[in-house]
Amino acid sequence: MLDKRTHADPDALAAAADAYVETAFGIRMGLEPADGKGLPHFLLDRYRIWRGQLNGEPVLLVAIRTPGQGATANFVKHRDLLRRQLGVRLVILLLEHVSAVVRRQMVERQIGFLAPGAQLYVPEALLDLRERTPPNLATANEQFGPGTQLLILASLLGEDLNDVNLTQLAERFQVAIMTMSRTLDELEALQIAKARHVGRQRRLQFVVRDRELWQAVEGRLQSPVRKVRTVRGTLPSEVAPLAGESALAHYTMLAEPRFPHRAVPAARWKQLKQTLELRVGFEFDDDDRAELETWSYDPRALTREPVVDRLSLYLSMRNDPDERVAQAAQQLLEPFGW
Repeated sequence: MLDKRTHADPDALAAAADAYVETAFGIRMGLEPADGKGLPHFLLDRYRIWRGQLNGEPVLLVAIRTPGQGATANFVKHRDLLRRQLGVRLVILLLEHVSAVVRRQMVERQIGFLAPGAQLYVPEALLDLRERTPPNLATANEQFGPGTQLLILASLLGEDLNDVNLTQLAERFQVAIMTMSRTLDELEALQIAKARHVGRQRRLQFVVRDRELWQAVEGRLQSPVRKVRTVRGTLPSEVAPLAGESALAHYTMLAEPRFPHRAVPAARWKQLKQTLELRVGFEFDDDDRAELETWSYDPRALTREPVVDRLSLYLSMRNDPDERVAQAAQQLLEPFGW
């Protein structure tokens, strides 16, 4: 529950935020009111929005016009919509007051917030700055690597990975042990997971799960698709599961595309091209044609079906310029309740 006392003028609050961050931490945000073009009216009615920069990255500062009970829970959903509509990863909630209770809620829900005179917390950028503490800008990759993303998606899809050691994780996801060790280091730095030591073994322990995990990582997850090729030849489903619009048609009411879309791991593309005698080109009849995506990880790693998993598919289609396809991609998340 947010504080219900009388609230300051939003523009004055934004100016205070800009001045506070520059004075206390030496970071210039350069806030300007966002024009809101393309945003649904309900978002413009609910929030005041400013654009700026934070450590060289675009940022949105958002103030709730009428704070009250449930406002933060709604903001989590609206934050994701703002990210997609305005193409900005960092979205920070602007608060006039921040009590200990509110601060705990923000941190638990992985909501970035800025309270002038108190704190700047941005989990996506690993920023947790307070005026009484010297700035300590921890660094992390803007987006997860393939091994880290595989592990996170597996957990989100319901696979129990807690208390599994690094060797087992490396074998499960077919990556090097050092890669999995770096993955665990990264998740620990983001406070998403921690390592439990059993003798000389490091075992994975997720600190957040399900909805909280999704909210913590969504901004760092990326499309697994590296390249799309038009090919001709036989693509068995056990080698190349359905992907793209073909997979969307499987999961939703979207119509089947004229020709199948499939996916294979990029690391095996050359081998599969030779083994399956695939021809690459554009001048094929629809009956002979397929769109083949090469992925940064094996699309079969997260599914036992002849179709890619829902979450990887969502990440590959969420920014599709075709609104019909993007809306269908959103439906992929419905079974998870996020």
